[in-house]
Amino acid sequence: DNCPGPGGGTKGDPFCSIQDAIDAAVDGDEVVVSAGTYFESIDVLGKAITVRSSLGPGVTTIDGTGLNDSVVKCISGEGPGTVLEGFTVTGGTGTVFPFVGVIGGGMFNHNSSPTIINIIFIGNTAQDGGGMANFNCSPTVTNCTFSGNIAQDGGGGMFNQVSSPTVTNCILWGNSPDQFFDTGATPTVSYSDVQGGRLGVGNIDADPMFVDAANGDFRLLAGSPCIDSADSTAVPSDTADLDNDGNTVEPTPWDLDGNPRFVNDPATPDTGNGDCAVDMGAYEFQLGAVVCCPGNLNGTGSVKIANLLALLAAWGTNPGGAPDFDRDGDVAVPDLLELLANWGSCQ
Repeated sequence: DNCPGPGGGTKGDPFCSIQDAIDAAVDGDEVVVSAGTYFESIDVLGKAITVRSSLGPGVTTIDGTGLNDSVVKCISGEGPGTVLEGFTVTGGTGTVFPFVGVIGGGMFNHNSSPTIINIIFIGNTAQDGGGMANFNCSPTVTNCTFSGNIAQDGGGGMFNQVSSPTVTNCILWGNSPDQFFDTGATPTVSYSDVQGGRLGVGNIDADPMFVDAANGDFRLLAGSPCIDSADSTAVPSDTADLDNDGNTVEPTPWDLDGNPRFVNDPATPDTGNGDCAVDMGAYEFQLGAVVCCPGNLNGTGSVKIANLLALLAAWGTNPGGAPDFDRDGDVAVPDLLELLANWGSCQ
């Protein structure tokens, strides 16, 4: 091992820690993190970069245990171009914030609005905001799971002060003393499972039925109310091109395990939004699921005449989702060609 520091880097990696790579990065760069546990806290330093795991949060953890700090900090004016994707974030105890207290165990955002996708926040503590604390910012948080985080005063899951985060397709369950605490804040929460309930389109309050939360397995059991109940149109674009197909405007195709995000469970009615409604939380239920491909507008697992007719009915409009497969604002010839290219079975 040529990395004696606190990070999780191994011999052959170009950097010994995630922070080393962030320090060297410039706007537009992508920091791809190898599998492992990284005992560090990171500061994105205001850079418009993507920091993502190569193999998902099941094997890629940022652990702040013993560091007396937030695990992740965006405190230098980060915007939506700063992306954090595919980690388990744990062991944070918060940042000392003047005149307020110890804020944001898992993640602390101040005057910043990063994009946060497919993250598990578990086992973090703070005075305010065990999982995440937002001050004067508007982060976008999609398909994340918050569980087992603790805040002394409030916001076990998320604390918002003078902030307007957008929280979609998430699960906030089993955080103490509450899932949200808002003061002078106007968060938009939709298609999320929030213990104790939360006003918002598509929100539910039901046991998410994790496989084994006590041992850190936040995948969903068959029959979970979170299956096929989220908003497929809210899945962020695959700006990092995770599937290496050259298309960076399509929705992010993978969940935290690197399994297909756009699949349909035939045993579960779609109660979410958009064609082929995705699951709430960081993981997509896979057992017996049918792949939804471009053009499969009704979740049947095949592209047939009904799908073609649906596309033609939307021709020239701006639906904000399928069948506008290339997300360019209208349904036109490229979308028709995409549908025809997937004609038949999606398997």
